[in-house]
Amino acid sequence: MLSRDAIEDREIVDEIEVRVLEAHQGPTTKLAWKLTVEDHSKDTFDVKVWYTHDVDVHVREGWRYVLQNGRGKKWGDSGTMLHSTPEFSVTRPEGVTELLALGDSHVGRETRPKDDGAPNRTARQFLAAMGYAARYDVDAVVHAGDCFDDNPTTIDCNIAEKGFDILTQRNIPFLFVYGNHGVATAKSFFDCLTGVDLSHLGTGGITVGDTVELFGIDNGSEASVLNAASDFESAQSAGRKLLVVHSEISPPRLTNGISLSALSEQAGMRFDSVLAGHMHNGESAESNGAKIQHLGSTANLSTVRGAVHNSAWLVRVASDEVSLRRIVIS
Repeated sequence: MLSRDAIEDREIVDEIEVRVLEAHQGPTTKLAWKLTVEDHSKDTFDVKVWYTHDVDVHVREGWRYVLQNGRGKKWGDSGTMLHSTPEFSVTRPEGVTELLALGDSHVGRETRPKDDGAPNRTARQFLAAMGYAARYDVDAVVHAGDCFDDNPTTIDCNIAEKGFDILTQRNIPFLFVYGNHGVATAKSFFDCLTGVDLSHLGTGGITVGDTVELFGIDNGSEASVLNAASDFESAQSAGRKLLVVHSEISPPRLTNGISLSALSEQAGMRFDSVLAGHMHNGESAESNGAKIQHLGSTANLSTVRGAVHNSAWLVRVASDEVSLRRIVIS
């Protein structure tokens, strides 16, 4: 594996894998990104990505990337830098899958419950979330239910359809479960879509990339959710397993949540992460090595003081870990 010390002055570096320590976007009118990265030996150096090279990428601090066709610059004994070139690219390492996870978009609900507040712009927020899916070039979008509210307008649905057009253009699949709102609307809407790779997550695992297998359970009673879990069948083709549900999960919901331990026992498998809908406020927990994330809403729907809303989550699945980063939808 190539290291920093192998970079030669003014020579093209075919490929080097790095972890991004710091990322500054657009620090100057000419510089699109300035990155501080480390190689596999934890030796650090800077990377400059220039606007003129039109590199379509959005990187996240703390994550690993593969840099290809950069030009080295060295000075003295230890000064090293990598510059972009017209052929420069930034990609995910082999065996890494990225998902955009969201829930409770409630397209069509335009005022907050119990008040006459400002419109939530739910359709526009959903459309913006699909834009983030394209920006990060994810392998799939995962929706944890309540994509639509019960009575969206034609305008709402037309805006949402533009979001699916983005996925079609980028060949990004949309994987989903049904929630407790807008189910009939969602089914009718999905039936009319063309060109979009849609998959209803269920008891048979769906593999994305080479690293993750996803299972899903629609909204229902605790008994029905646990019963569905007992029917899970794994293809055993991917090492990491993610569960997508539209239910409160314990932890973090200790009072009304369905026990993750009970779900795992019924399914006969361990989940590396649970992506949960139904709650409009994002809440997180860990249990037996599994990361549980209530995704919250893509719009400002929660009545909880200080709620985490306007959210989607970038989920990176690798052979050694599952990482989640919140994206603020704006």
